[in-house]
Amino acid sequence: MDRPRSVTILGKRWRLSFAPHLGRNLGTCEHPETPSKTIRIQAGLKGTELVEVLIHEMLHAANWHLNEEFVDHFCRDAARALKRLGLLREDENG
Repeated sequence: MDRPRSVTILGKRWRLSFAPHLGRNLGTCEHPETPSKTIRIQAGLKGTELVEVLIHEMLHAANWHLNEEFVDHFCRDAARALKRLGLLREDENG
């Protein structure tokens, strides 16, 4: 399956990049007002872990000023709910 090269969040477009090394981060999101902005995701993530990181960075894109603790908690809960609803296959767990 081909991965999208961009995502649009609240009418703004981010380039989506899967990078081999992001230091100690699994994802990063550039400020919404940055021209040619990018969301970077650690390459190799799968299943629940990938979904959790994507949700995390997209929340930053949607509302840059959200508290990091809130974003962490919400994305874990959202990924877990999607898994429990059967939207993530068991063999894809990250």
